[in-house]
Amino acid sequence: MSLYILMENSSSYFFETRRKQEIASIKSLNQKRIPTIVFENIEDVPEIFTDSEAVLLVAHGLNENNKHCVKICNENGIPVIMLHDKSKRHYKYIYSLITDNDDITASMVYSYFKSNGKEKIAFFGFYANSESDTSKIDAFYKVDLNFSSDDVFHIKSGFDECMKDFWEHRYEYDGVFFPNDFVAIAFLNYFKNNEPSYIEKRFFIGFSDTIMAKLFHISVSSITYTSETVKSAVLQIYRCLINKKNVFNCISIDLKSSLIPRDSTQKRALTNFDFFTTRIKRKGSMSFDDVEEYDHKTDPALKDIFLLENLLLNAKTVDLLIIYMFLKGYSNTMIPTNCF
Repeated sequence: MSLYILMENSSSYFFETRRKQEIASIKSLNQKRIPTIVFENIEDVPEIFTDSEAVLLVAHGLNENNKHCVKICNENGIPVIMLHDKSKRHYKYIYSLITDNDDITASMVYSYFKSNGKEKIAFFGFYANSESDTSKIDAFYKVDLNFSSDDVFHIKSGFDECMKDFWEHRYEYDGVFFPNDFVAIAFLNYFKNNEPSYIEKRFFIGFSDTIMAKLFHISVSSITYTSETVKSAVLQIYRCLINKKNVFNCISIDLKSSLIPRDSTQKRALTNFDFFTTRIKRKGSMSFDDVEEYDHKTDPALKDIFLLENLLLNAKTVDLLIIYMFLKGYSNTMIPTNCF
């Protein structure tokens, strides 16, 4: 009885970081007597085919790199759980799905902006090759009749180009939301250095509630679900698929997201949110052409934010204490005396 976790290298540093957090949480299922085995190639885990209670967990959604693995498991009767797959479900593959619900999240964002008097909203940092970004703006397009493709500002070759496009339209908007917290932080940092008054009367919302969103001097309001929620969903689906193999082909769970208000929205709480009053108002979706590959982690405006997030994610308590004491000016003899 094991949960086999397929990990792949993601082209997105943001998603790579997020998945590592989730997998770390899922691996704690070992304490619930469900062994977890992480692998990169299915050929490395031949025992999966002889384990009568094996379940495959795919951490990065269905893509060309893992379809072969999913197909093999389907052919051998091994249940598959997919995390955060935003693509349309393919009839050739059978898998359970755990993801956030962008329609509900978009309604939450819309309701939050509108209840605080923010009428004209922009999406800054859209990357056309990202299914996650596309899903977010399609969902928002359906609930906000004032939102159009003109309000979507693209990252093509980099953050600076996106900001250049936005700059001449900046006064048209009283609210901006972003694909993730990192882009939100870079945006706020740019305005802090160039036009700090712009931030005061407008609302800004990121996604994923990163450590940097909490620590940035203008703390970023963010929407997220927790890694513990993902673990709980995996556990429930695992038990269902193992105990009811002859009942269910697959199971889907929508994760419940929450909005954490901070400085970037004047710490205003989300009140009286009702999905049914803000749900889909129009059909259809936006259409954008794919662009050249863009690597967020090498963008000069973003790379240091990513590096700091990664440092804080992987640091132990003593590491953070050493950094703190160094910044406070402690000597090289005082630091080890206080830390060890």
